[in-house]
Amino acid sequence: MNKFSQLAIATITVMASISPAIANDDTDKVWVATQQIAQSSDRIAIVPFVGDTVVTDVVTANLDGTELGASSGNLPQRTASTNDILANLSTWRNLGYDYVVIGKSHSIVGNKTAISYDVIDTKAAKVIGSQTQVSDTNTASLKLAGHQISDKIYQAITGKSGDFGSIIAYVEETGTPSNKTSRLKLIDATGQNARTLFTVTGSILTPTFSPDGSRIAYAVQAKNGLPVIHVQSINSTHSEVVTPFWGHNLAPSFSADGTRLLFSGSHEHNNPNIYELNLTTKTLKAITTQNGAENSPSYLPDGSGFIYTADNGTRSQSLYRYQFANQNATRIALNATNPRLSHDGSKIAYVAGQDIIIANVSGSTLQRIKVGGTEISASFSPSANRIVYAQSQGGQSKLVIHNLASNQSTTLPTTGQVREPVWSK
Repeated sequence: MNKFSQLAIATITVMASISPAIANDDTDKVWVATQQIAQSSDRIAIVPFVGDTVVTDVVTANLDGTELGASSGNLPQRTASTNDILANLSTWRNLGYDYVVIGKSHSIVGNKTAISYDVIDTKAAKVIGSQTQVSDTNTASLKLAGHQISDKIYQAITGKSGDFGSIIAYVEETGTPSNKTSRLKLIDATGQNARTLFTVTGSILTPTFSPDGSRIAYAVQAKNGLPVIHVQSINSTHSEVVTPFWGHNLAPSFSADGTRLLFSGSHEHNNPNIYELNLTTKTLKAITTQNGAENSPSYLPDGSGFIYTADNGTRSQSLYRYQFANQNATRIALNATNPRLSHDGSKIAYVAGQDIIIANVSGSTLQRIKVGGTEISASFSPSANRIVYAQSQGGQSKLVIHNLASNQSTTLPTTGQVREPVWSK
């Protein structure tokens, strides 16, 4: 999708050497183009990769969906040479492009494809990213490579993690409420390659990824049982029960180094409090002792504390921030359930009634998203530019990715009733 402003229409004549891969015959040629080009509102120009039929479109679509914007059409140059771009930077800058991405793709031994690309900062006049990605040659693998390349380009430009090569976990339920089957599923953020990680006759609740994305913790309530927390590698079919305690064990959260879990447990006096479990030594420590129920803890990424909800015996949940240093808890929002921190700890997504609230870590509302329905929960993408949420309404449920900048949403393909999605880093 190309987005052009109505300003700064310019007639540009470009002379650039073009590689033999682009030329119409076996000799190098000079490509001369005179055309009317408007100043682009997109910050990234994606010069179509030489020898590629898949990756360029994936990268362009991905980055165009971010706050940066990207375009691969109506560009002043078509070249595979970084030096060609560097020699003509004023043209790109005048057209509004802060960055130019160029690349090429070619077959290598083993039915593989090597995709090389450079990211050029037009203002700094230098290459800020240069990579070669190796992929299988089938279309599905090339698309996956395109998503991974998009992440690396986004990170080279913004310094933040990209979303496109990440995965989402969610719970899928089938059957009746009294006799249901729950599956913990993983799906690419693009909506592809869904697979089942764990299945139980009963419920799966409150999944969460470890900070490095290699493990997932979740609560399992087998039929006629009480919920206990499992930890599992995302590449394994084996899980380990880590909270074999009487009562309800829910809402795990990994510490930044992955060695500890916070969770809500009710094994003492049937009163849900927040506990911290050392996964190495198996030692357990009570953190909160308030009246009523404390739920949904999430470690702050810097390890200074965590957020959680508590009702103080009123049955109305409020959002709190706890500091380990002084053991103080500060209320930061009223009427809040299902809170999730962004991966960088700068934002909180929580549910208030039938709305998703995006707030800063002090609890001030930044954005309100009208959702409607029941069983709502949301999780941030790695970049915090998007959220994924589950929505059930009128007997139908769906998994939705919502872009916080553009306010646009897409629905991922799922079956059954879907609940409690969480986005890996």
